[in-house]
Amino acid sequence: MAFRYKLRSITPQDDPRTLLQEIHPPGNSFGEVLSGESKAPQWGAVISLLKYLGAKRLLIQYGIRDPDFLEEHQAFYAKQHRPVTRKCVRIHAFSLDIPIPEKSDETAVLAFLDAAKAQDGSYIGFVTVRPLRHAPVGATIISPPASRMPTAQDAFPVHIAGIEFSVTGTPFLQQDNAVGACAQASIWMALRTIRRRQGNVAYSPAELTVAATRYISSDRTFPGRAGLTVEQMLEAIRFAGHDPLHLAIRNQLTDEEQIQSVLRQAVPYIESGLPVIMGLKHANGGHAVVAIGLQNSSAQQHQEVVTPTQDDGATQITYTPSSAWTSALVIHNDNTGPYQKLGSAPDGNYKLLQTVSLIVPLPDGIYTTAGEAEVLAIRAIVRLAAIFSGGTIGTLTLPEVPFVLRTILSTRHRFREWAKDDATLAPEIVARYRTHELPEHMWVIEIHDKAVFNPGDPSRVSRVGEIVLDASADSVHADALIFGRVTSKLWPSAKASAALLMWEDDQGVGAIGTAGSDFGRSLLKPW
Repeated sequence: MAFRYKLRSITPQDDPRTLLQEIHPPGNSFGEVLSGESKAPQWGAVISLLKYLGAKRLLIQYGIRDPDFLEEHQAFYAKQHRPVTRKCVRIHAFSLDIPIPEKSDETAVLAFLDAAKAQDGSYIGFVTVRPLRHAPVGATIISPPASRMPTAQDAFPVHIAGIEFSVTGTPFLQQDNAVGACAQASIWMALRTIRRRQGNVAYSPAELTVAATRYISSDRTFPGRAGLTVEQMLEAIRFAGHDPLHLAIRNQLTDEEQIQSVLRQAVPYIESGLPVIMGLKHANGGHAVVAIGLQNSSAQQHQEVVTPTQDDGATQITYTPSSAWTSALVIHNDNTGPYQKLGSAPDGNYKLLQTVSLIVPLPDGIYTTAGEAEVLAIRAIVRLAAIFSGGTIGTLTLPEVPFVLRTILSTRHRFREWAKDDATLAPEIVARYRTHELPEHMWVIEIHDKAVFNPGDPSRVSRVGEIVLDASADSVHADALIFGRVTSKLWPSAKASAALLMWEDDQGVGAIGTAGSDFGRSLLKPW
């Protein structure tokens, strides 16, 4: 049996086509895959990313039984007359700069792996190369560039010859349109990102295609080149154990309103570490990508929001959602590569304005949406304002300074950790936050002083309160409020307590005034 490993240097001058030809599996020709990078931009984008991240050495691993491709092979390729191998090639990238031995034998490879393990952060990630000329890039996880850091990501263990490495990033996959088109690839990327967090099974693109077409189909299951409808995508995500939320984007809006609508609906979930599958309507047809991160500006990009504080609409309040600072989304686009940008201007022929729908694979039991949570938060702020200022300012019930709402979905464990570590909170509030009975998931709507808020500067602190809601509550018929906290920074003229905490539970409503009103930090790790 031939030795399964090969060590190779990689330099900025390496041509992706030449590299692919060199590492292709025996008996499978990749000679016509690339013309420059035009015929397989995903491969070119992956290699460019590895070079950008400082990859110096590649460990090429043959004979890989990739579970996703094994499912594809069994569903489609095993039935073809001309044999297609089941085995893939995996390329591991390292920033380790050590000499390459003349021969990649057992001793040389193990010595290299031992040296890589001893150097923290030397492992950059891996690329799976499928034996398919039309779709070589299989399951891939590579560290993100600092300029396009995702919020929807995870740390993945990688085992090579008895050594465990780890790569933190967002899984990427090129669509194999014989088994599944862009919709299946996007669903796979989204679900694989959150699989370990939510404890669900890892489903392959082939299994997702079968699940999507089980009840709704207008054609054969395979080949799956026609793509999926929204209903089929929802069915596939539901089959995988998630509760998909579908948000349609209205098209009777101006361009600016349309972009703002997309961001307002998508950003809370992306900031919460949840990937958002985006349906795009392009001149060449429909397409699906998965949004995994934000590109925020230090300057406000979009308008404030005016919303009623009660159902009758008689009282309105103006605030700015944190999405107003988002200039673009970080996406995985199976057509072009990982960690791409989707903004107002076209990038790879796609832009935010083409968005027609959003699908969020939520955990089970999230019954209140981010949009509904913001409405409930506004009503809670009005209630708090009446209590906070009623005794000293008379009729004043609304905040005196412009404010920002940042809406994120958090687990109770992360919320308690945040409260424990936030030195700006009064001890009574920390104790209440850490010991109060809480649901598994909560919407935390942070209130920020707009004059200080700057998501483009992580060191800036501007939080002046928060509303905490039960994410499993029915936003129409159930009481969702758990905590509401505001500080006098929203009412500079107030003579009341520096901070006010209100809570609701089975025993009723409670409230306490506390000292301390320093600007606080955001909850940055909701999971």
